[in-house]
Amino acid sequence: MPMRREQPASAADDAGLLVVGPANDVREEVLRLAATAGILARAIEVVELTNAVWSGPSLVVVDADCADQVSVAALARRPGLVIATTSRPSADVWSAAVSIGVEHVLELPAGQAWLVDRLADAAGRTGPLGVLVAVVGGCGGAGASTLASALALSAAGSGHQPVLLGADPWDGGIDIALGAEDVPGPRWPDLADVSGRLSSAAILDGLPQAHGVRFLSSARNQPSTVPLPALSAVVTAARRTGGPVIVDLPRGAGESARWLGRLVDLGLVVCPATVSGALATRALVTELSWGVPTSGIVVRVGLGRDIDDEALAVAVGLPVLQRLREDARLARRRQRGQPPGPRSHSHLAKACTALWRLAAEQHARAA
Repeated sequence: MPMRREQPASAADDAGLLVVGPANDVREEVLRLAATAGILARAIEVVELTNAVWSGPSLVVVDADCADQVSVAALARRPGLVIATTSRPSADVWSAAVSIGVEHVLELPAGQAWLVDRLADAAGRTGPLGVLVAVVGGCGGAGASTLASALALSAAGSGHQPVLLGADPWDGGIDIALGAEDVPGPRWPDLADVSGRLSSAAILDGLPQAHGVRFLSSARNQPSTVPLPALSAVVTAARRTGGPVIVDLPRGAGESARWLGRLVDLGLVVCPATVSGALATRALVTELSWGVPTSGIVVRVGLGRDIDDEALAVAVGLPVLQRLREDARLARRRQRGQPPGPRSHSHLAKACTALWRLAAEQHARAA
């Protein structure tokens, strides 16, 4: 067997893979698989981590035994992060995965094929990951699904290939918000057992499409929470298509919302400009631990909703990014089962354009 050498520090900028952890079976197996995939790898201990070393490689594999140390190392947020373990991942491992924002938890040796495939993908990727936006309602009826759908339609109208993921099992289905409930194709229950790596082709070719938006919706006859491994697999594959990805989350600070909060380019909390709305949103934001500059509030204003932006930002703990006025035309379209369909010069269209610009700026900073 050829010897596998750990790359010296001078090779850090050239390594496509960084392995973080002690010299043990996990490190040995990952380095062996990297050699199989033909990707240059470097292995280091946690104490050697710096932001420069961390942010350079296409893929970082962290030993599960030191994931907690990595989570407190104040490192920059990055995509392409995997936790590896030689035993069945425990609840503590999954908690650490959520904390540091990994795309996958890998059990070795069972996951060898997945890692070789992922390494090959990292070595051969020709384009950047798609911009990732998450939307959640700060209180019931805030309008998160409407905003998520409008963002997806706005992206499609600008020539992009967006993927809209309706991860709220109790929203009646994001397909309704698109006016696409009759479009055939898989819904979340069909992918509930998915984990690991999905191909980008599975997203581009397998998901239903309406108005230029590929989407994955909950099923009205089978509402159930989307498992984190399934959400992780689908989000990761969708981002590899290179198009923007919008996730409509259920209200609450579950593990999926916390996990996405570490990955998103922009997290949007929709809040009506009312005292009760602000209080409910504040409670949610506190539990989510979403913070600036990657998240903020989209305020719904209208009759009886008139708290000013500065007071609302102080009350909630996040900046106000956009204000959405009540739109009678939009309400009528909702009642008819039609998509938001923001007109190019409408207030909603301008708000979506501004939010996409902000998300793209955050994405560029994180790259």
